[in-house]
Amino acid sequence: MRSVILSDNKPGHYKQSLGIVEKMPECQVEWLEVRFRRKWRDNLLRVFMCIFGGVPLSTSVIHTLLRWSLTSDSYNALAQLQTVNIILSTGSSVAAVNLLLGRILGAKTVTCRRPSPVGVRYFDLAILPMLSWDSATQKSNVCKTIGVPTPISPDTLNAYRERLNREMNLSDSPRIGLLLGGADRHETITIEDAKRLSEISKAVSAEMRAQILVTTSRRTPPDVSSHLASMMEQTEWCPLFIEANTPSELEDPYQAILALSDLLIVTADSFSMACEAASSGRKVIVLTLSQESARLPKRYKVYEYMEQNAIVSRCRLNSLAQHIESALTSDVPNARLQDTETAVHAIRRLMARN
Repeated sequence: MRSVILSDNKPGHYKQSLGIVEKMPECQVEWLEVRFRRKWRDNLLRVFMCIFGGVPLSTSVIHTLLRWSLTSDSYNALAQLQTVNIILSTGSSVAAVNLLLGRILGAKTVTCRRPSPVGVRYFDLAILPMLSWDSATQKSNVCKTIGVPTPISPDTLNAYRERLNREMNLSDSPRIGLLLGGADRHETITIEDAKRLSEISKAVSAEMRAQILVTTSRRTPPDVSSHLASMMEQTEWCPLFIEANTPSELEDPYQAILALSDLLIVTADSFSMACEAASSGRKVIVLTLSQESARLPKRYKVYEYMEQNAIVSRCRLNSLAQHIESALTSDVPNARLQDTETAVHAIRRLMARN
């Protein structure tokens, strides 16, 4: 079985597709990055497919649309594809291309999350997290997951941990991974948050003899990242401080922190990182940094479900130290998300119907 992954080059998107195909060893995978000539052409193609997605289109018309929308390199790469069974994509930008390419090749089309404005009705399969269930509860082509598929699993992390322990010669201290997101219209991490985080981290490391492993994301404000680095980097209790897009000697710095940590703290703004942490088999704290009076986005309903089912715990900064102590001293393991396995099973069922 041959599959093609269409990537928009956003890690939070393509990691979902990657997580699925890594659990399908029967698939031969080809990876194609989709680039548009202009952003407005991307937007117009989406609108076109939203309106005319159910209308039969000739192969020549589809090629004209793709050639008009995409850069020559992207179009030429797509035009060379021949025998393909599954086309998999995550994100709105690549959704219309997925549908058009599926018609040319006679391949099954699969999307992770709900692409806007195209929606899911024209796809053979849509893998939708809980935050999108309201819009697709009655559709027969929907696979429901709690979070999103990820390439993270306890088996891969534990194997990586053993190798890193040998290579890095770290102590046997408890390790806390701090996964920092950035800003969106609902919440952000501020300098004041960064100050309190560094103070709490230092106090916890002293009290519990723990090590703090930190990674920022591409969305972390530069001043926040700089402040944390000045307070934590190169201290004895913070042996790893990884800034996004910064060269590292580690093969995969982000996954190294997931692998080495006994407890993961992830800021609530990043749904993808929270799902990766919740799939890891580690204990997980989802940290809310928004104002208490702020209107919370849909992802918080998913976090509430995860907490009710012992997958994560949730807190704000004022109770973070207590939550860390409770997590590190408890012998009760967390449950974990298994959304990737759910998605793989749905795709295999789809293909078995042929």
